[in-house]
Amino acid sequence: MSRHKKKTTQPKEWYRLDNAAKIYPVIMRSRHGGYFRLAVLLHEPVDPAILQQALEATLKRFPFFAVRLRRGLFWYYLESYDGKPMIEPDVQNPMRPWTRKEIKKYLFRVRYDQRRISVEFFHALTDGNGGLVFLKTLTAAYLRLRGRFCGIGAGALDINRPADSGEMEDAYKRYSDFRVVHRPRETKAFHLQGTIMPGHWLQIISGVLPLDRVKSVARSYGISVTEFLAGVYLYQLYRIQQQGGYNTLAPVRLSIPVNVRRFYPSKTLRNFSLYVNPGILPAFGTYTLEEIFGLVHHFMRYTVNEKYLNALMCANVGPEQSIWLRLAPLPLKNMVMRLVYHFVGESRFTSSLSNLGPVDMPEGMAEAVERFEFLLGPSRYNPVNCAVVSTGNQLLVSFSSTMIETDAQRAFFKELVRMGIPVRVESNTLYPEVD
Repeated sequence: MSRHKKKTTQPKEWYRLDNAAKIYPVIMRSRHGGYFRLAVLLHEPVDPAILQQALEATLKRFPFFAVRLRRGLFWYYLESYDGKPMIEPDVQNPMRPWTRKEIKKYLFRVRYDQRRISVEFFHALTDGNGGLVFLKTLTAAYLRLRGRFCGIGAGALDINRPADSGEMEDAYKRYSDFRVVHRPRETKAFHLQGTIMPGHWLQIISGVLPLDRVKSVARSYGISVTEFLAGVYLYQLYRIQQQGGYNTLAPVRLSIPVNVRRFYPSKTLRNFSLYVNPGILPAFGTYTLEEIFGLVHHFMRYTVNEKYLNALMCANVGPEQSIWLRLAPLPLKNMVMRLVYHFVGESRFTSSLSNLGPVDMPEGMAEAVERFEFLLGPSRYNPVNCAVVSTGNQLLVSFSSTMIETDAQRAFFKELVRMGIPVRVESNTLYPEVD
């Protein structure tokens, strides 16, 4: 009888992709994909060795993030992965797309550069809210290892406690009640055109604004900060469209994600956002900035509520219940999902504007942090996208673009200056001051 026992391997845990995550592996391309980046800029230089320790300790608190993407017979899925997570030096050109080889490892990258800690996420893993919880927890762990006091709470989790099962739930399925199924019918929108930069270059142009001043101007129009920024951006896109060379009658729309956790008591760290698309119809006539403010305001009030969002949620979740779709092999599903995405996805809006809002911090963190940062990755149809986040009185508006031309970004910031809001411009490329 042999004395050697056969080595047995424990079956790996696996997770179904949530409803929103299912599309991202399907539309992933060598240049485009569902990526976003969150960063924290500290007052002191980052110690890479301590950051590595903090990452390893933090990941144990996020078992759902310790996964890799796998391809099944019927669906993509997430499989637990126990490889060592490694930090990387940051680069001037962020959010390089994951290769097929890299996607078989972690679905996030942790990077560092001087005073900045950045995390780049593949959207199949989480959304901006879940990513921000991870970054704040990582930052808190790092600061403690540096000898600073940093509490827990305000989205920074206790890394010494086990994960809550609610953090891993597919909240779309849990809260879809199928009272009403509603998907708004939208025609193809206006899209910016220009010279696409070679390779995987992503141009970043950010404006640092005083939040109190932005709030004051927005309040003078009776609208929120998000509605104000969306209105200014829509107006500049509309003006570019009307200058010639484009279909001047096509709708101009923005896609704005809504954190659905505002309406349901979910702890999920997976995706739980839905999208509303305010816009204008130039075929109806000429629009002023003030008119656009009003249209955006009333559209957001009409759509950003539990009943409307649940109807959207049900429209997204409903097809998953089809026995025919569930039994279809993955290659056929991919073909169908790409076709559907072409007709109801990015082609239906001109650009995205995502506002994470003000970042709350646990006790002790604010003293070490200058600001948080937020970027959206490249997309297939829309070369320019906008991300917004605020820290204290700093509002950071960041445009990411695969296009050389910067007309939309420049016009946006110049309009803010015209309205009495000072802007300090930063970029990963040479870019003149706004005047």
